[in-house]
Amino acid sequence: MPRGLKRLGWFVLIWALSVGALGIVAYGIRAMIL
Repeated sequence: MPRGLKRLGWFVLIWALSVGALGIVAYGIRAMIL
């Protein structure tokens, strides 16, 4: 496995986790407001 590909995999994993967390937070805030 190339080194760059492994780094890209970590980047995608962290990006997916952060986007998921932001989505959950946004959904929670919207649920509290409405």
